[in-house]
Amino acid sequence: MTSAVQQQVPDKRLAAYAKTNSVVRTPREQERDIIALVTQRLRAAASAKDDAILLARAVSDNTTVWYILISDLASEGNQLPIELRAQIVSVGLAVIRECEKLNKSDVDLDFLISINQAIIEGLNDSSNP
Repeated sequence: MTSAVQQQVPDKRLAAYAKTNSVVRTPREQERDIIALVTQRLRAAASAKDDAILLARAVSDNTTVWYILISDLASEGNQLPIELRAQIVSVGLAVIRECEKLNKSDVDLDFLISINQAIIEGLNDSSNP
């Protein structure tokens, strides 16, 4: 490899890193993106009715996200009003109860998707910081 080519390789890597590093998302946007991702997985599981593994993974991912959300809502550092936090925790507990059904084929995916979608829309609402 010539020295000119050798110098271009690191420069391209640095440029790629700088490009990805300049994309800054707020915690709110990150939460929205994660919930949107698990919602997309739930929709895929709903479409592939016979794929038990896809269903189990989607429900498991959704459960994990909701446990994390509830934990965050319960933390002292959370800046949402206490009443709103309590309401979302209540909804989250209902979501977790639904996700933890032993027979995953009994899980109401439409319910989970609609709850997640409502949360996504709330996170998209720029008038409510």
